[in-house]
Amino acid sequence: MTPGIDPASHFVRQHARLDALLQAHLLELIGGDFARAGETFARWRSALAAHIAIEERELLPHLPARARWAAKVYVAEHERIALLAQEHAARLAQVLASPPGEGAPQRRAALWLIDAAHPLRHVLEHHHQREEGTLALELAQELQARAWGAHG
Repeated sequence: MTPGIDPASHFVRQHARLDALLQAHLLELIGGDFARAGETFARWRSALAAHIAIEERELLPHLPARARWAAKVYVAEHERIALLAQEHAARLAQVLASPPGEGAPQRRAALWLIDAAHPLRHVLEHHHQREEGTLALELAQELQARAWGAHG
């Protein structure tokens, strides 16, 4: 470990990027711009898929046998996150297929989508905490720098 460097910094930066996209999506929902919210959510899902692929292909295979959590725990969480994201995308598609009118119908649709996104946000928060608080400490910093650096 390099003195003065947060061992979780690579994960923190990656998660901050994902969180910013998801928050932009939620803010667009609040604003009633469901089309833009859909575009932002699609970008978030694409970024999430790339993030998960890097972890599963380049990082988790190097997890030491003595690790607190086995790689299969992270993979199972990735699968759960992907499923929740798919469910949210389906609800969003439902709203886009039959856009609500202005005013209260629009606000109700936004609230429905935001409320339904809560389980996804909850799982993401705990998953990020697990990665930043444990996984980042169990993988070599050089490995993390190479994996995340090679992918922006």
